[in-house]
Amino acid sequence: MGLLDRYGVMIVSHSNEFRAAVIPIFEKAAPFRVTGFANHGNAALACILAGKPDLVIIDLDMPNSEGLVALQLMMTHCPLPVMMLSSQSSEGAIQTIQAMRIGAADYFHTQLLVQESFEGPMTNYFLERCQMAVHNGTQPGGASYPVGAEPIMASFQRRMDIEFHLRKAIDQREFQLVYQPVVDIYTNRMVGIESLIRWNNTVLGHVPPCDFIPIAEECGLIHHIGEWVIREACKQNMKWQEAGLPKMFVAVNLSRRQFNDTGLCSRIEKILAETGLQPRYLELEITESMSMDVNLAADALTQLKNLGIRIAMDDFGTGYSSLSYLKDFPIDKLKIDQSFIKGLKQKQVNAAIVNTVIAMAKNLNLLVVAEGVETEEELQVLRECGCRFVQGYYYSAPVKPAHIEDMLLQDVRSKQTG
Repeated sequence: MGLLDRYGVMIVSHSNEFRAAVIPIFEKAAPFRVTGFANHGNAALACILAGKPDLVIIDLDMPNSEGLVALQLMMTHCPLPVMMLSSQSSEGAIQTIQAMRIGAADYFHTQLLVQESFEGPMTNYFLERCQMAVHNGTQPGGASYPVGAEPIMASFQRRMDIEFHLRKAIDQREFQLVYQPVVDIYTNRMVGIESLIRWNNTVLGHVPPCDFIPIAEECGLIHHIGEWVIREACKQNMKWQEAGLPKMFVAVNLSRRQFNDTGLCSRIEKILAETGLQPRYLELEITESMSMDVNLAADALTQLKNLGIRIAMDDFGTGYSSLSYLKDFPIDKLKIDQSFIKGLKQKQVNAAIVNTVIAMAKNLNLLVVAEGVETEEELQVLRECGCRFVQGYYYSAPVKPAHIEDMLLQDVRSKQTG
């Protein structure tokens, strides 16, 4: 804690406008006190070494990347909690908040502060973030940045870029769904599909779901994205049905934030009414790794089940709550994680686990799908274990809707000729 039991704040900027926007915020905030100024990175480093502040505010809008230079100098020589401010993005509203945390570093959009009178909700949020940065910096290893700043800066920039473009992705129609078949190995025919989201941005290119889904969850965009996925999957399934193709379920993954949303059931009910899809042709997948309150989760799943929607537990066996969830939740289906399927013939332990899960599921009247099936050998072992439904690259990679339609038409023709 700084002078008079307040956090000392140093501001790095040579812009009078920037200082005029930021200084009053800290003057009115009880936990903070502005203790110094610097016009550039070297001056900031000298001030830090002379009298170490608790928090450094860096103006990223300074010309010639002076703000980034100051950040890099600090990371390398004297790591401290940092809050970076910028107004470079073209968005001047709440949609431009981009929260990237690297140890005790954080980012905020300057425009969100100057549009308030130093006491609005966004200013309070900014101060909370500043306090969190200071708190993180006081934890063991909290502000210990690696010596090589380049990888961290690249990660920081990518995190900001992803969130910035993610906020416009739905309106700009950058998302698309691909579908992976679930196949009955006794008949070799498709019985369902899992929908998977893909994002191609004109600036970032292809962004993997493992990169943007966690960011969407952090900044609250997952609700809009998740609702778009459910609606799009239901619309596409209805199109296939209206075209006279075999009726089958479409599975959609739910994120933790979606699942904990109390309005989820009513939104899904509305989407089913809008698209005309019968609830029994929609399957929602949850993972046992989700952190959830058992009672609330059981209530939510019961509401969904009462609508007629099927519930599947994805990645079964990878967490610690598998059996407990089977006892507490109204599950219809288990999806055995691909980690147990890979090398199934060579790994006797995997085969024993898969065989046990399948036997248990049958005793509980649950369906089972084996995920990640890639080889004939794996398929043969699963057949011997009594697993009827599989999903994986052995049959098909995730593909566009037109390819699914071709596969369904082929199933129809083979059934007619057979």
